[in-house]
Amino acid sequence: MPFSIRNRSTRMPVPPLLEPVGPADHVPDTQEGEESATGPSAPSWHPPAWRGLPIRQQPQWPDPDEVAAVTDRLALLPALTTPSDVRSVLAALARVQNREAFVLQGGDCAEPLGPAAVTGARDKHRVLGAVAERVSGCLDLPVVTVGRLAGQFAKPRSAAVEEVDGRPLPVFRGLTVNGPEPHEDARTPDPYRMLSGYYTARNVLRELGALAHGTASSFAPRAWDPAAAREVPWNRREEGTPDGSLRSLVHGYGQTRWTEDRGWLHTGLWTSHEALLLDYESPLTRQDPVTGEWFLLSTHLPWIGDRTRHVGDAHVEFLAGIANPVAVKIGPGAEPAEIVRLCERLDPYRRPGRLTLICRLGARGLRGRLPSLVTAVRAAGHPVVWMSDPMHGNTTATGTGVKTRHLKDMLDEVTDFFDVLRGLGEWPGGVHLEAAAAEVTECVGGTRVTCEAELDAAYESLCDPRLNNEQLLAMADMVVKLAV
Repeated sequence: MPFSIRNRSTRMPVPPLLEPVGPADHVPDTQEGEESATGPSAPSWHPPAWRGLPIRQQPQWPDPDEVAAVTDRLALLPALTTPSDVRSVLAALARVQNREAFVLQGGDCAEPLGPAAVTGARDKHRVLGAVAERVSGCLDLPVVTVGRLAGQFAKPRSAAVEEVDGRPLPVFRGLTVNGPEPHEDARTPDPYRMLSGYYTARNVLRELGALAHGTASSFAPRAWDPAAAREVPWNRREEGTPDGSLRSLVHGYGQTRWTEDRGWLHTGLWTSHEALLLDYESPLTRQDPVTGEWFLLSTHLPWIGDRTRHVGDAHVEFLAGIANPVAVKIGPGAEPAEIVRLCERLDPYRRPGRLTLICRLGARGLRGRLPSLVTAVRAAGHPVVWMSDPMHGNTTATGTGVKTRHLKDMLDEVTDFFDVLRGLGEWPGGVHLEAAAAEVTECVGGTRVTCEAELDAAYESLCDPRLNNEQLLAMADMVVKLAV
C-alpha cells in the first residue's frame, strides 16, 4: 500500500484552533475594521453536526475504532490553511461575482499521495499560471487561480462494487480510502490512509509557500526578514507583512497581477478539493477564537458534488456551518426550486463570494437546463458565482471500456455556457477543469490524441481523464474568444 501510515492512538479530546504548519504557520484573526467571513456558523453549530444525518458516498470502514483513532489524531494536528487566506479567497470570489475577475480552477481528477503530489503541484502552479497570464492578457482582468490539489484524494463513485476478472471488488474511492490495485486487500477501506493524505497535503502547501517566496522575490528586490516579522504583534501587522499566510507572502496572492514592465503575472495557487470524506474534513475544522466562526482549514475552497448536494443531508449541513467560500457541482438532474433551497441553506445572508455554482450539464443538455436555474437563483436574490465544468458531463467510454472525453464536446459546453449566461445578463465567472499539467493522452482532441486508438500512449490518470497541456490551451483560447 503506497505511502501508508498505520499508527494507533488513544482517544483524545478535540482542541481549539491550532496553529497550522508549513506556509500557514500563523492563524491571524479578523483585522481591526475587517468584516468577518460569512457568519454562517450559528452559536450551536459544531463540526460533528452532520453526524446522524443521511450521508452518501462514504466508505464502509471495517473497524470503527480505527476511524476514531485517526479522526482524533487529525483533530490534534495543525491546520493546513489559515482563516486569513480563506477570507482572501472569499474576497477574490466576490470580485468575480462583481465581474471584476475570472476563475481558472484545475488539477487532477484524483490526486496522488506522497512526493508525486508535490511534483504535480509544482507543475500545475507553472502550467495553470501560464494559462492564467494568457487569459488575463486578453481579457485585461485578473484571473483567480485555484488548484484541485492538497486534498483532492477521495472520489465519489456511481457504484459501490465493480467486477474485475469475474470477481466483485469494492470500487476504488481515492487514495485516502483504498488502493486502485484489483485485489481485496488493496480495495478494503483503510482509515489510516487519511493520515497519509494529511501529510501529503501539508507538503503540497509547503511547496506552494516556497513558490510564493520565489514569486515575492521576483516582485520585490529585497526579501522580507521572517525574524523581524515575528517581532510584530499579529494584531498590528499590515498587509504584506509575512504572518505565515500565503497572502502575506505576495500581495494579491492567488490571482494574476498587472505589472508595468512585464504585464500580467501569476502569483500562486489557492487550494480546493471536494469535501467528500467527512471523517477527514470534520477534525480539520477549527474555530476562530475571536470571531467564533468555524473554518474548514484542510483547504481554501471546498466543494460538494452533484451526488452529495441534497439539502438536509450531511454534506450540505457541514458546508452550511463553515465560514469558507463554498462551491457546489450542479448536474443535469437539478431542478430550479431544489437549487434555490440549496442556495438558501448555504448562503442565507446572500453574501457575494460565499457560494459558487459549478455547472456540469453536458454539451447536449446545457442549453435546455441552465436558463431556468440561472433565472430562479437570480429571482431569489443570491449573488452566486457561475462556473462551467465541461468535463464531467461529457465522459464516455471506448469500446474497450476506457473512460475518455472529447475536446470538441467540452468546447461546445463552454461555448453554450457563455452564450446562456451572457444572454441572461449574467457573468460567466470561470471554468473548472481536470488538467494534468503534463502531456498525457486521456482525452481525444488536438494533435497528440486524434482518435481513441491513441489513448494508450500516456494514459496515467488514477480515475477520470484529464486535459493535456495542448488541450488546456485550446480551452483557454476558447474562453478568451467567448469572453472578449
